[in-house]
Amino acid sequence: MYTPDLFNIYYYNDVPEFPSISTVINVMNGSTSGSAQHQVARFANLSVNAESCTFGWSQAADRSFSVYDNGLVRFSQLTGLPAGNVTASTIEPFQSEDAKGGSIDFTFWPESVGPEDHVGGSVDCGAEVVILLTKDTVSGGPGSVTMEQTQGNDCKKIV
Repeated sequence: MYTPDLFNIYYYNDVPEFPSISTVINVMNGSTSGSAQHQVARFANLSVNAESCTFGWSQAADRSFSVYDNGLVRFSQLTGLPAGNVTASTIEPFQSEDAKGGSIDFTFWPESVGPEDHVGGSVDCGAEVVILLTKDTVSGGPGSVTMEQTQGNDCKKIV
């Protein structure tokens, strides 16, 4: 189990781009307002000997978690992070059309009882793995997903 560093990526019409670090997983897209918040998760100090890596989440029985409307979230692996601020424009050079990725549908997770692991898909292994999380509005529609990272309730990279 690995708890990543989280960086908020804002797409708001009336707010200038600014860096923001978070401890809460929060991905949203409001179709009527034209605003969105994506998130970058960086897993550091991982085993360089790993050969098969899968990205997903662990959900503890006791958790702080919410989904508004649709909870379909896409993820894609980035090739790294910028040396300075992590913003929408500074991550662009690290995005690739052929990057590994997938999706996880959070929509009904708040209704499940007990601890549960949720697998998203394979990613390339490395000492550092960086993932971009975006709210899927094409297949899923507008909505938001918010999950506080706590003991046993966090992102994970299964090695």
